[in-house]
Amino acid sequence: MFFGQFDHSIDEKGRLIIPARYRILLEDGGYIMLGFDDNLMVMHNEDFEKLSTNFREKNLANSNTRQMGRAIFGSADKLDIDKNGRILIPQFLREAVGLGGSAKLIGIGSIFEIWAPEYWAEKQELIKDGNARADLFSDLEFSF
Repeated sequence: MFFGQFDHSIDEKGRLIIPARYRILLEDGGYIMLGFDDNLMVMHNEDFEKLSTNFREKNLANSNTRQMGRAIFGSADKLDIDKNGRILIPQFLREAVGLGGSAKLIGIGSIFEIWAPEYWAEKQELIKDGNARADLFSDLEFSF
């Protein structure tokens, strides 16, 4: 499971160091693609394959399906982690989400997100608000 927050720099070639605890979870590979909130998301190979299988069952004659395919596969790239624990974030993805020389990595369970720090700061404000956080948790059923 991906969890925690990390601050890392992105070098001039677009390479980003992946935290060791995340690299272990990506030993079998992964994919990077556009996220849902002006960010990028990284997922395991297995999860991307499930997404791909689900998509293949859709009707390509439907314009929404084709647009979904463009959003998924047109923005995806296979991850290769180099010997220094870095991935290369393609330029078109960096530009799409405003990534410059630094990034914030946020674990959210089965995936992790890569944010431009200024965009993450906006989302972080919602998490810091106790009442808003309680509302977020209201759909979960758990007890202590």
